[in-house]
Amino acid sequence: MIKLEEYIKLRELLHASDEDYTVACENIKNLKLNNIVLMMFAKSLMFGRRQDFCEKFKLDSYAIKEWNDMFKNLKKSLHHTERDIVEYEVHEQMLPVFKNTWSFISNVDIKLNWNGHTG
Repeated sequence: MIKLEEYIKLRELLHASDEDYTVACENIKNLKLNNIVLMMFAKSLMFGRRQDFCEKFKLDSYAIKEWNDMFKNLKKSLHHTERDIVEYEVHEQMLPVFKNTWSFISNVDIKLNWNGHTG
């Protein structure tokens, strides 16, 4: 099980230099994470790095869908830490959308509806 703080540090390495990316991938391999956490790492990456990450971890890159589709496929029985990671990743990807749309926004607190989401 990975804690949110560890996830954030590894995510930062994945987004840094090529050397840092390689180190992060090795660390992730050693942690033997479940597919949900691996998918969140992949979702955070763009283009070539996402494709490389999916190949390294044998993830179906086509399964990395738009958030609404991904969310409705996530099991409601996720561990609390996994839910924290998913919420963090949604926040990291949605915050720039809010900030670019409305320049007066500096932060948004996003809470996901784990029990009532119908898609």
